[in-house]
Amino acid sequence: MKLGIFTAFRNLHKNYIRSCEELGVDYEIVDIISPDWLKDVMNSDCDGFLCRPPSKFEERNRLFDERLYFINKVLKKPIYPSYEELLIYENKRFTSYWLEINNYPRPKTWVFYRKTDYLNYLKNATFPFVIKLNTGSTAKGVKIVKSRFWAKRIADLTFGIKNDKLAVGYSAQKSGKIIPFPAFGTFQRHHLIVQEYHNIRWEWRIVKIDDSYFGHKKLKKGKFASGTRLKGWDTPPEELLFLVKDICNKGQFLSMNVDIFETENGQFLVNELQSLFGQSTDDLMRINGKPGRFIFKDDKFIFEEGKFNQYESYLLRVKHFLKILDDIKRG
Repeated sequence: MKLGIFTAFRNLHKNYIRSCEELGVDYEIVDIISPDWLKDVMNSDCDGFLCRPPSKFEERNRLFDERLYFINKVLKKPIYPSYEELLIYENKRFTSYWLEINNYPRPKTWVFYRKTDYLNYLKNATFPFVIKLNTGSTAKGVKIVKSRFWAKRIADLTFGIKNDKLAVGYSAQKSGKIIPFPAFGTFQRHHLIVQEYHNIRWEWRIVKIDDSYFGHKKLKKGKFASGTRLKGWDTPPEELLFLVKDICNKGQFLSMNVDIFETENGQFLVNELQSLFGQSTDDLMRINGKPGRFIFKDDKFIFEEGKFNQYESYLLRVKHFLKILDDIKRG
């Protein structure tokens, strides 16, 4: 078996390389960012390709999606994660549509493509509400809007005051460690994503890769739980494990993280779906101080102690992809 590893910005594909080397799997680096990407893919003798799309800028993410479409859907090359779950990755618009169509509990979300629709929404809007960038992690692109003045100001930046060709764009992100300045490269134009605001206790991160389930709390720092790197190692509620199992079955997702708000009034609301995610600790779950995973067996979740999240869980993903490719070869 030989795997192709697509290059990624910021060397994000390095954990695929480390995982293949640990498993003794033959691999080839394929520069999907190169102008010669299509020729390189078509000439490759790899059985399948491991993907790590960019997550920092929406334009890069969408360009990556376009190339994956031709690789997977036209050339019929196997990829991991799947094309469908990578469409959801760092695409909050896509996520909101998918969750609504499949009727999962979630904060109500609106996507506005016209300024007039957004301004009509503001006439009866409940403040505060949340505005999100379509692409962006760790709450950097999230703004809690508390007044109609700022809500209209964001509309003028996003859609333009009188002419959409003059739209400057809007982003909550800042750059610069000493003197913060707007992160111009993240500016979003011509649409707004609005989400109703909920007071949350914390956020649960529930992950399913192959037949392994993991879960922990993401604790709040200020108003956000995303990006704080503060974790609570409580046993995840079984209700959430079943919820994630159902989501992954419905979407036929291979590798999926589901971030779920637990609100102050005890609701569970799906906030985001991400097939790939950052990992700041060696483990994704610890029960009574012991690292491990859940597996679903005999209609219940059973805890297995052990280390399953090496190389930020990429080792687990590579093992899963090898199983999938082996099944394909066997027919």
